[in-house]
Amino acid sequence: MPFAFRTQLHRIEDEGSGFRPRPVQLLIAIAVCLVVVGAGTLIVNQQARQLEARQRVDLLVLGSSIRARLSRELNRVLYLTSGLSSYLAVRRNDLQREEIESILGRLYHESSHVRNFAIAVGYRLTYVYPVKGNEKAIGLYYPDVPAQWPAVKRTVDSRQPVLIGPVKLVQGGVGLIYRVPIFINDKYWGLLSSVIDSESLLGEALSEGASGAYALAIRGKDALGMAGETFWGDAALFDHHDAQMLELEVPGGKWVMALRVTMPPQQESLWLMRGLVWLLALILGWSTLIVLMQRSKLARQAMFDPLTRLPNRLLTGDRVNRVLSGLRRDTARTGLLLFIDLDGFKLINDQFGHKMGDLALQSAAGRVADAVRETDTVGRWGGDEFVVFMENVDRNNINDVIEKIRQAVELPVVSSAGPLKVGASIGFAFAPIDGLTLDELVRAADGRMYADKATRRPAR
Repeated sequence: MPFAFRTQLHRIEDEGSGFRPRPVQLLIAIAVCLVVVGAGTLIVNQQARQLEARQRVDLLVLGSSIRARLSRELNRVLYLTSGLSSYLAVRRNDLQREEIESILGRLYHESSHVRNFAIAVGYRLTYVYPVKGNEKAIGLYYPDVPAQWPAVKRTVDSRQPVLIGPVKLVQGGVGLIYRVPIFINDKYWGLLSSVIDSESLLGEALSEGASGAYALAIRGKDALGMAGETFWGDAALFDHHDAQMLELEVPGGKWVMALRVTMPPQQESLWLMRGLVWLLALILGWSTLIVLMQRSKLARQAMFDPLTRLPNRLLTGDRVNRVLSGLRRDTARTGLLLFIDLDGFKLINDQFGHKMGDLALQSAAGRVADAVRETDTVGRWGGDEFVVFMENVDRNNINDVIEKIRQAVELPVVSSAGPLKVGASIGFAFAPIDGLTLDELVRAADGRMYADKATRRPAR
């Protein structure tokens, strides 16, 4: 089989197969995929926004609960000494150590988180309870302690109770110090101090936010709010854009809490939803491509001959009619219709069977297509009949075209049954001379084909 013939036959097979997706089919499938991804992403993002909104609300609720608990724990400690300052003002000239230590001891045993109570007369710590473990604090003169003097002075100057710390204590450890300045006749007399175990107090108050799903930090050492240092948790938490800030009023100022979600709940479900969206998009895109290819295949099967892969009679007639419509508008154009009937085809079917007959038909179809231009229409009209339509052919060259096709068709076909040979009786009709409709041209070409067949000997 000559190379040119094989190439032409493959072109015909590809045209009629419909198994390869066309660019437009791929584009439609991709568009479907993208639409599903876009719509699904919008839905998932909306779910994510709703989830984030719920998390923010939950975070605020949790923060408010923690703030209330912390405030409650603080107040429970701070107001233990609320009446003691009045007692000291009244008994300032007749203070009895045993009596004061008895009062401080009673307060100490009724409290939690308190390390010690202390009373400074002037700026010197005079009374401390319990004494054990706090010996270094007894007799402390505040102006001699640079780490505490500014806070003491601030408390006295403000004339208001102030919560200081957490600070390093002279007697060791770290604690919060709640100082209440005592003024008698508008003159400073002394300080009443409650030293609080900050780790114990904060640990118990903040236990509700200790879950690994949340991170919590507190800023505002010495009740300075955002201007103070972070004394609980990671200071970097205050720089997170999604951290919730809550203020807590404390004596002398405020603390600021930062709270954020570290393990967002249901995040896995969002990723699962995104994965399902992509899976659905791929499935629908692929299904769309398969449907389009199947429809294209069915459409081609309806328009192409399944054996020769040439346009069938319906498609051939449609193509020819389109050209003739143009010829009727422009009489300067011409068209040539060839009607080809195979001679000896029935003999091959009878002698070698339909399989060899099909091979002879396929070979004849490929050779006819190979013998004409790629722009020409070649179709199977029915049985062993073929039609060729060519535009703008010189009338003087009709015989050359016919002979070229005849010689190509009549070459023997190599098969397992031996050489197969068919002849070709060919009739022609020239438009517009022989007509300007398909029926007129086919009738004229069919008549000349029979005349040609009568003058030829049957193929052997």
